[in-house]
Amino acid sequence: MDVFDFAGMSVHCEVWGAGGALLMAHSGVGSGAQWQRVAAFLDGRRCVAPDLLGHGRTGAPAGVAITHDLQADLLAALIERGPAGPDPVDVVGHSYGGAGAVRLALRRPGLVRSLVLIEPLLMSLLGEAGDPLFAEYEAVARDFLRHAEAENAAAAWARFMDYRNGPGAWAALGEKARARLVAQTALGAETLRANLANPTTLVDCCRIAVPTTVVLGAETTPADRRTAEVLAATVPGSRCVAIPGAGHMSPLTHPEEVARIIRECPGKPSPPSPDEPEIRL
Repeated sequence: MDVFDFAGMSVHCEVWGAGGALLMAHSGVGSGAQWQRVAAFLDGRRCVAPDLLGHGRTGAPAGVAITHDLQADLLAALIERGPAGPDPVDVVGHSYGGAGAVRLALRRPGLVRSLVLIEPLLMSLLGEAGDPLFAEYEAVARDFLRHAEAENAAAAWARFMDYRNGPGAWAALGEKARARLVAQTALGAETLRANLANPTTLVDCCRIAVPTTVVLGAETTPADRRTAEVLAATVPGSRCVAIPGAGHMSPLTHPEEVARIIRECPGKPSPPSPDEPEIRL
């Protein structure tokens, strides 16, 4: 574990292995520990996985909204003067962390050598495109915020978890798992506000000029699938790979497959195996 100072905050980072640096940004209401199983399959890489602002053991700056741009500033600092350097580096981002990785590539392109984006939370692209799936996601997000503001945390998480992981997901959780989520309701609300306010546009995505792989779970939600497809169709020269049997949380459920995809980047990817269909858009 490493500790890095950013804007007066102590940022905790998990660091595994040795070799070329790989900066890994986790999903919302998670922590850098999310990447441990993926890192175990990445011999020859120094995997640096910070707890993003407000997550895990990293605190949140007082009185400041935690936006994707602010998380991107943290990622940039980790590359420039922290454990993820020297620049430029390969960056992997999942979900909420994927949105921050995109903002990093747009705002500080010289720091990024390649991108692997695993279902990044860029629902703003669907909104811009007029896709009805954006309205579906927005309704779930605003329902969460409404329940959170009413201090009805269980109701907030119940619909959100069922939307993200399938009907009955909340009911299937154990008591301790539910309690952990309820305790993170304020953080969940903060991440959803950041997602809804994400400024990334389709024109922005056309400006991403590094080798980019977009990854999705073959069994993910329709909105996440469509977002990944739109992103891959917009970023010049990118490829989109689906992981069979995976949902939105593929770094946790399919770590070996995720690591294999990461190993293929940057540079020319090897042909997909029969168990790893490639989507060309």
